[in-house]
Amino acid sequence: MAADKPSLEKQLEDYRFALSKVSHEVRNPVTLINSYLQLLEKDHPELKQNELWSDITEEMLFLRRLLDDLSCYNNTFRCQFSATEMSPFLLKLSESVYLLFPDSPISYQISVPENLPTLSVDPLKLNQALTNLLRNSFESAAQSVSFSVVEKQDCLQIDIINDGASISKEQQTEFFKPFVTTKPNGTGLGLPIARGIIEAHHGSIAFLFPEETSDSKNTPDNPDKSGTLLNHMSGSHLQIVLPLC
Repeated sequence: MAADKPSLEKQLEDYRFALSKVSHEVRNPVTLINSYLQLLEKDHPELKQNELWSDITEEMLFLRRLLDDLSCYNNTFRCQFSATEMSPFLLKLSESVYLLFPDSPISYQISVPENLPTLSVDPLKLNQALTNLLRNSFESAAQSVSFSVVEKQDCLQIDIINDGASISKEQQTEFFKPFVTTKPNGTGLGLPIARGIIEAHHGSIAFLFPEETSDSKNTPDNPDKSGTLLNHMSGSHLQIVLPLC
């Protein structure tokens, strides 16, 4: 017999509380150890020449980033909604991502209509989610990345496409689970955080596959009528849907 909704919500709240408690208890000694390391390095600058010291500082940086990501993951549902004009908001964030990769040879195409509606969103968290998804595309060994937005009858459809390394369907479904990553120094929480933020906006996020969206007549210079670049037999295609109300 399936658990009822109040029971599931109580279990989820208990899980979030436990995760928050553990993160808090771990963060305090980590902060203290990091301070000790900084003092040691200041008093003994020769430590910088030691390979083990470099490994220690890198692992500490990863641990601090993991704790930050755990906090974000645990608080994705806590949003501060405000009326936001989506055209300038989405255009600014999509352009800002390119500034993070100033020397990148990647071809980057942006399509954001000027007359998108005003929606009630948490601009900080939605920016965090979409920026992270775009960063992933730029870091995927892609030659081209596209960010396109289309207003449908009852939603905004955002498509992020790259032609980087291909990922199987099995891998892509796994990537929304916490701590699953292919990056050497990744925490495996980027996609789960993005998904949590988008679902907190009553939206959805999913990978699409070539057989679902591709058309041999479409090329990067010839998008389909929706503005979405469909020639992506390699790489990945993420589609985010945000309701209009």
